Amino acid sequence: MSMMQLSLSGSPQAVPQGGDATPLALRDAALLCWLALEGPTPRMRLAQLLWPDSEPEASRNALRQRLFQLKKQFGVELVTGNTTLSLALGVSHDLHEADGVLGDAAHEFGAELVAWLAQQRERRRARVRQSLIEFSGLAEHAGDFADALSHANELLALEPLSEEAHCRVMRLHYLAGDRAAALLAFDRCEQTLKDEVGAQPSADTLALLATIADAGHATSGDTGATPRRVPASVLRPPRLVGREQPWAALHEAWDGGHCAVVTGEAGMGKTRLVTDFAQSRGRTLVVGARPGDVRVVYASMSRLLRQLPREAILQLEPAVRREVARLLPELGEAPAMNSAEQRTRFFNGVAAALESPALAIDGFVFDDLHFADDASIELLHYVCAGSPRRWLVAARGAEVGEPGRALLAGFTAQANAVPIQLLPLTLAQVGELVVSLGIGGLDAAQAAPLLWRHSGGNPLFLLETVKAWLMQQQRGQPALQPALQPVLLPARLPVVGNVAALIERRIGQLSVPAVQLARCAAVAAADFSIELASHVLGLRTLDLADPCAELEAAQVFRDGAFVHDLIYESALASVPAPVARQLHADIAAFLQARGGEPARIAHHWEQARGIRLAPVRLLLLDGYPYRSAGGRQRLPRQLERISGLVRQRRSLLG
Repeated sequence: MSMMQLSLSGSPQAVPQGGDATPLALRDAALLCWLALEGPTPRMRLAQLLWPDSEPEASRNALRQRLFQLKKQFGVELVTGNTTLSLALGVSHDLHEADGVLGDAAHEFGAELVAWLAQQRERRRARVRQSLIEFSGLAEHAGDFADALSHANELLALEPLSEEAHCRVMRLHYLAGDRAAALLAFDRCEQTLKDEVGAQPSADTLALLATIADAGHATSGDTGATPRRVPASVLRPPRLVGREQPWAALHEAWDGGHCAVVTGEAGMGKTRLVTDFAQSRGRTLVVGARPGDVRVVYASMSRLLRQLPREAILQLEPAVRREVARLLPELGEAPAMNSAEQRTRFFNGVAAALESPALAIDGFVFDDLHFADDASIELLHYVCAGSPRRWLVAARGAEVGEPGRALLAGFTAQANAVPIQLLPLTLAQVGELVVSLGIGGLDAAQAAPLLWRHSGGNPLFLLETVKAWLMQQQRGQPALQPALQPVLLPARLPVVGNVAALIERRIGQLSVPAVQLARCAAVAAADFSIELASHVLGLRTLDLADPCAELEAAQVFRDGAFVHDLIYESALASVPAPVARQLHADIAAFLQARGGEPARIAHHWEQARGIRLAPVRLLLLDGYPYRSAGGRQRLPRQLERISGLVRQRRSLLG
């Protein structure tokens, strides 16, 4: 057990067990700091460090006196040893995890001890700096920009002359959608560099400023810890390309006092659209359900109530506050809810809280309804039905459960409700988006068709693909700069993990027949047709009507083909290898029986290698023609063997 605790990170003091803190003289504190961090040290070495300008004998005498006075002051030895000194047993200190050493106190030590203290302080500052960068990056990656900004501002306070720290604050304000704060952060950066360093902002900082400034020239414009060279424009495009009509429809609905529902698949920009809209209108409360809410009863509605201003909650009538306390325990003890009547009082209490005159808001924005728990959706449905305020709800329509679908249907059934579906970007809009990113040297004319085909016009998929490509470029090359020679995207673009997860989630929402049809289409690729699917899956053509309609509604298929490459690749990857080989064999047999393209049939047989074919499939191969380079028709070697087996079987059967 420690009999003496040394506090050496700030103002130095010693605290005996059960006693009061006693200040330490700065030279005594420096001696104790050295022993705490460097360990046992020769007595002569310490004397030279503490009194470098004295003669050796005088410095030894001075050290002896300091140790004697320390023991006299505290009644116990803090330092022990003769030739070599160390901290005494039972003496502990706070320097191992501390952020400082002796605070920022000025001192008159010799040059070596001054340099040692500066090194220790810088080492701790670097540790704090790295921790703040990591915490800020993790919060940014999670989309918690308020927490990310808190850490970024701490970092800026630690390093007020760091242009990188200023840029981090600028970028986070911008990603959070607060353009004005981002511009003010640039002004502070520019003034600090000018006054304290005599320098101008770097090209990277000015490029970030241009992105922020561009964001103010549009009707408005989804996406953690990301490498520094990925432009902020890729993390948050300066404007919402291709969303002019939904933007105008939202304003028209709001001005008319009507509700609106925004739907679209993952990545279409619903969150960006509704949050930008809410900021443009003011007097709105924005809340969203989160992944995991579905496992906690009333999790989403509790989050909505916690967003209400504290003063508005306190002004509620006591009876209403007691009902709200069921979801906000900090308001006091809540009554039991054991009957339908008590449940109704609870629902009415929440409705009264959201309609309170003390709430100086015009309406609510509820984002990501598809993540909300059923109990919250039911309560939200009840509240919205009689609410005089405007409501704007956003959701992935294909992922909403039965209670959510009932809520959305209730909204859209209202006479003046405005339903808005966000559709994929067109090729022209993808080109416009690529240009707006301002990536130096990127050839937009070449990139737009590739990105459009790869992403299907999904903004998030497109941006994540560009981000992944930029990160690949940076692993072995310098950052992209405006160049005379345009930078071309590769024909095969990267598949990003989080995008693949979103697609797998979308496919996972489908029925079993729809998933089977999608997998059949992925394996068949260009050879896919309804006739082929009917044969391979053993279904009547009419039985495929509902799965086809389901795939179209979920935006997996469009006109009988996959919407984009990413969905195709995800569907293909979901087929187990043995199943895929058998499907290839079935497809090859089907194509051959109908005189399909020889090269395509050969491809499927190649993929089906190792499959043991049933006799009926062997018969389909008999007489399969193959034209050699010399023009003579013959069978490939593998098919010649199969054909020979067929002839043997026929001869045995007579």
